[in-house]
Amino acid sequence: MRLAALLALSNLAASGQGFEAASIRAHPVAADQPLIKVPGADPLHISGSRVELQAVLLKDLIIAAYGVKEYQVTGGPAWATGIDSVFDVEARAAGEPSMAEARAMLQSLLAERFQLKLRHESRQLPVYNLVVAKGGPKLKPSAPDTPLAPNMRRASMDQIAALWSLYLDRPVIDKTGLNGVFDYDTRLLELDSNARDSADIIARALVALQGQLGLRAEPARTTLEILVIESAEKPSAN
Repeated sequence: MRLAALLALSNLAASGQGFEAASIRAHPVAADQPLIKVPGADPLHISGSRVELQAVLLKDLIIAAYGVKEYQVTGGPAWATGIDSVFDVEARAAGEPSMAEARAMLQSLLAERFQLKLRHESRQLPVYNLVVAKGGPKLKPSAPDTPLAPNMRRASMDQIAALWSLYLDRPVIDKTGLNGVFDYDTRLLELDSNARDSADIIARALVALQGQLGLRAEPARTTLEILVIESAEKPSAN
């Protein structure tokens, strides 16, 4: 669904049915301990009537509410990225909401408690298209019932693209056509241990991507739909 349509739905959500109850609390983060997130993972979790998001920034809440990627959200107040602005959200819905219903209710919560205002833009931006390199992928399909080795993790291609976006200089968009979940070695991500500068990190990331995963990042430009945070306030009291 296009972001313009999602914003229209959010206006309906803001005036429609929301959560029966919702708690937004500060998540404690030590100043010397960075916030750890799993790139590409949806922070929205539903269990029966309970909807939870743990250790999330305002940007994470918008990603969850609108079902978009991290690179599709921009702007926002200075406080929104500070360690004192990490939140735990716990909410209860009437009945057992679907993911779409939970997202709509979260949109309503953001409008009410954060006074969030967004606008939609289409921008042509530089990206990397993640494709399969010559010789084929070197990723091993994951066996969910098999324990992982200490250095291994499981991820979809969409999550791998999000992960590599952290090391490259533009968003990475999955164009591999590979479905399912794959195992990867986290030691591949130790790219900056001997790097001289950011350009060196990018070069090492591109080499590791093709040499060890059998994937390639092709520079491209594409039109992306973006959500721009026009204004937001720290959440009102529970």
